Amino acid sequence: MSLGDFLFPHMELKLVIAHSFETDIESVKDKHSQEYVDIAARIDLGKSDMQKLGTRDGGHISVKSKTGIIVVRAFESEKHTEGIATMPYGPWALALVDVPSDGSPPQMHGVTITLTRTDDEVTSLSGLLDS
Repeated sequence: MSLGDFLFPHMELKLVIAHSFETDIESVKDKHSQEYVDIAARIDLGKSDMQKLGTRDGGHISVKSKTGIIVVRAFESEKHTEGIATMPYGPWALALVDVPSDGSPPQMHGVTITLTRTDDEVTSLSGLLDS
């Protein structure tokens, strides 16, 4: 284990992206509102995964996949199995998946991601659009 691994532990998980009524409602109201960012720029993890990352509810997590990297807030969920993370469908989650150019739906389940605790700010909506 390197010093960097000790200071900033990271782990690989599988991501499931799901629709959320709350996210859908806020996106219709105003996708640029802080309320939308608060509910869409998040990842839910099991208690043991939160402990392994050394983070707490609302802590910032860097999420990396083969197609993108974002920073969101992490929250503990009692419903989650170790090794599985969920995110609400929205721009932050979609930054992590390969969206086919042929119009077919993107892969929304089982996306391999790497999580690292970070002090970086949550990726802004304009930051997602710029990348």
